[in-house]
Amino acid sequence: MKTQVKELPENRVRLDVEVPAADVDHAFEHAIGDISRTIRVPGFRKGRAPAQMVRRAVSHETLVEEALRDHLTGWYSRAVAVAGIDPVERPTIDWSDEPVEGTPFHFFAEVAVKPEPQVRAYKGLEAVRPSDEVPPAAVEAELERLQKSVATLVPVERAAAAGDFVVIDFQGTVGGRPFQGSSGTDYGVELGASELSDEYEQALVGLAAGQERDVEIAVPDEYDDPAAAGKTASFHFRMKDVKERELPALDDDFAQSVSEFDTLEELRADIVDRFSRALRERADRAFRTAVLGALADQLTTEVPDALVESRLREMVRNLSSQLASRGVSIEDYLRVTGASADELIDQMRPEALDSVKRDLALEAVAIAENVEIPDEQLEQWVREQAGEAGENPDESVAELLGDPATKTALRTDLRMQAALDVAVEHAKAITAEQADARDKLWTPEKESAATSGKPSPIWTPGSGEPADR
Repeated sequence: MKTQVKELPENRVRLDVEVPAADVDHAFEHAIGDISRTIRVPGFRKGRAPAQMVRRAVSHETLVEEALRDHLTGWYSRAVAVAGIDPVERPTIDWSDEPVEGTPFHFFAEVAVKPEPQVRAYKGLEAVRPSDEVPPAAVEAELERLQKSVATLVPVERAAAAGDFVVIDFQGTVGGRPFQGSSGTDYGVELGASELSDEYEQALVGLAAGQERDVEIAVPDEYDDPAAAGKTASFHFRMKDVKERELPALDDDFAQSVSEFDTLEELRADIVDRFSRALRERADRAFRTAVLGALADQLTTEVPDALVESRLREMVRNLSSQLASRGVSIEDYLRVTGASADELIDQMRPEALDSVKRDLALEAVAIAENVEIPDEQLEQWVREQAGEAGENPDESVAELLGDPATKTALRTDLRMQAALDVAVEHAKAITAEQADARDKLWTPEKESAATSGKPSPIWTPGSGEPADR
């Protein structure tokens, strides 16, 4: 598909697109097939009439309209991908001559595109990086978890308490009648492990083996058995056994029983190392996100409303798809949340605006740094991803890079990641405390006042009298 781009004023472009004759023929073939399933040709079942018979049964205008209706949007999307532009609204499409089978089809599309963004700065940004130091309490908690995994249960001659393992018989009734799930024998449970509701646990705490107790417990409204849902049930509990967990000593023998290490010190060092690597990776991700946020704050380009609206529509589509995958419609979601469609849009708008600002800021860095992703790098990335996913690299390359739109989208994603790499590489990591102290001394309003030539309200020693007390 040949596509020429002409830049117009006010961030608009005009695309001159030539659709290959083969694609035009394909569109007409589809149109004939679709029409044949909706009309009745004498002597033939619907959808079975020969193409020539269908052509005679409908007007040329109808055939052209059907061909364009199903394929013009796709042609435009491919042209956008080939041109490498980023539209922010729906296009205005026109053509001089209607499509004709066997010949290329020319059409024009005019659309507003994302403006070339600018940022005040993208190097030397400050962003919070969480500490990756392993808290001693986390190490001790992991050792305790390992202790519990090999602990023994010892019977005790006392009343049950939180942390104990108990075995009970129980019987519940509503109005004197048993209901679904209301009885059990030799039922084992760990008290305090959130396996039972608070009401059930309170009924068991304080009972010693052999003791019994009757209690009234409210059945939740959403309970499966409608005969009991929302009502008060009478339960009879009988404690049959109470055991407590006996933890092994923290020594070398313990280390050998739960790991491949010979000593407790080696086990502890391994825990610290594993936690440290996990915390470092988490801190790196958090720092990267924080740098992106700081970069977005540096954007000076006005964000087009059309771009935000487009991102909103995309977010709503994604939400609908996620809900549909769980068997929930967007209408059901709105009914459960009590929000209207307009309220949902308003709730999502700030996130959409932030997302657009981040993309524009990254685009500014990519332009400033001349970031480009050559085909070789793109193919290498696809092969690496396919290998990690256990897929055939050659098939992935053919599938993902064989489609111009997908190829452009992947190239854009990698380009934005490379731009963020630049900002992260030159960013300064600070603590949350340092960020709080900085924010008390600086605000966007103060920055705006300073850059507009107005006196800054910030005063430092040696700068004369404070401009604004």
